[in-house]
Amino acid sequence: MSGLKQVAYYGVAMLVLKGLGFLMLPIATRLLTQQEYGSLNFLVTISAVCSLLLSLGLPELLFRQHYQDDNQKIAFFRDCLVVSIGVCFAFLIVVLLFTQSITNLLPGDVDLTNLRLLAVNLFASSVLAIPYSYYRLVGNAKHYCYLAVVHGVFQTGLSIGLLFMGFGVTGVMLSGAISASLVLIAALWLLIPLIKMTLTQFKWQIESRHLLFLTSILISSLCLYASNGAENWFIVALEGERALAVYFVAAQFALMTSFTFEPIRMWWFAKRFDVLANEPNEYGYMALRSLNLGLILCALMMVVVPVIFKVTLPASYYGNDMWLTGLILVVVLRHHSDIFNIACYKCRNGIWVTYINAISAVLVVSMFSWLIPIYKVDGVVSSLLLVQVVRCFAFILVSQRLEYVDYRFQSLFIVWLSLGALTCLSYIQPTFIYAYQAVIIVVLLVIVAKQYSAEVTQCIKHLPKRGAYV
Repeated sequence: MSGLKQVAYYGVAMLVLKGLGFLMLPIATRLLTQQEYGSLNFLVTISAVCSLLLSLGLPELLFRQHYQDDNQKIAFFRDCLVVSIGVCFAFLIVVLLFTQSITNLLPGDVDLTNLRLLAVNLFASSVLAIPYSYYRLVGNAKHYCYLAVVHGVFQTGLSIGLLFMGFGVTGVMLSGAISASLVLIAALWLLIPLIKMTLTQFKWQIESRHLLFLTSILISSLCLYASNGAENWFIVALEGERALAVYFVAAQFALMTSFTFEPIRMWWFAKRFDVLANEPNEYGYMALRSLNLGLILCALMMVVVPVIFKVTLPASYYGNDMWLTGLILVVVLRHHSDIFNIACYKCRNGIWVTYINAISAVLVVSMFSWLIPIYKVDGVVSSLLLVQVVRCFAFILVSQRLEYVDYRFQSLFIVWLSLGALTCLSYIQPTFIYAYQAVIIVVLLVIVAKQYSAEVTQCIKHLPKRGAYV
């Protein structure tokens, strides 16, 4: 399957999944009280950190390996799946046995039933991440798309139905547990015949040398969570569930920007190590092309997101307009870090990723504890922006020192300039702001299209053509 088709399938999956997720926002914010919605978001926050722990870094290990043939890929996938099932099942048993003790340790008011349902969802979805990663590894974007779309549609439909029936937060948790479990069963049913083929041909593939990489990725992911979710714990502990509800909605709309880049990211991250190994002279150009596309999407969303926010949500969720712009700039900085960190993952078992993310985590948690009690959500946004700037420059400098890549950074200048202009407009709020924003976007698109004219021409040629009627 060509790269363009894979991106298209990933794009459909992301569009459906994130579209359904944002469809839930206006429904949930109207059918749940602000207190209940904040409680739901805190459960999502718990889910995020537990998912990082339960992933164990296995998807990254699958992508990082170099395989001699397809059967070796299947064998490595088999072993990752076995490890994931074992660890996630142990987690589920512990949570079910010690639910009351765990809730006593958590800030806020967490219902016991909701926490148990969340544990079931985490078990199924964490194991399901391994089949999803395998489909990405082998370029089977079609199966990935089908399973992901079925999962999202079923869960959203069930959640909406249970919300309208009055089950509240418990209904949302129940729908997540049921849908993840059913899709996991379907994925395993599809892949077990492949796994059986390798049982006698290949011995256990995961070795002790892989543990350092897995450990570094796991610690790095947890440190990364500190600058992408830890603020929710501070807000709940210091301001309560209602404040979390208002901030979480703004953060979700800002994350729409990240989701638009996800199809390209999923395609590029699954192949970037191979490109660097086999076509090192082309790597810098291809990486910057991916980043430019992501930044253009950020610029577009900086214009569109505030409008959608005010149209779809109740007035009680409106906060400071600069929160959205600031959080989108956080996404912009993350895109830079993700693109320019290749050598940090490749060299020394990814230990530099751990170092950089650990320093960033300590810095951002320190700033949260200092600024949130004083400036509340403004303190959150300021802390995230500062730490992401530091993290971005750290990844660029360290990665280039470990293995130099010829990046033509000047190709990013026009996009940076456009993002800066849009940020200034968001702060100043002039009378004809939409006209100014439209001019900036049009000029940006024209210049970048000229910069990548060969790729634009190729995409146009691949567009489906209408047949002539005779």
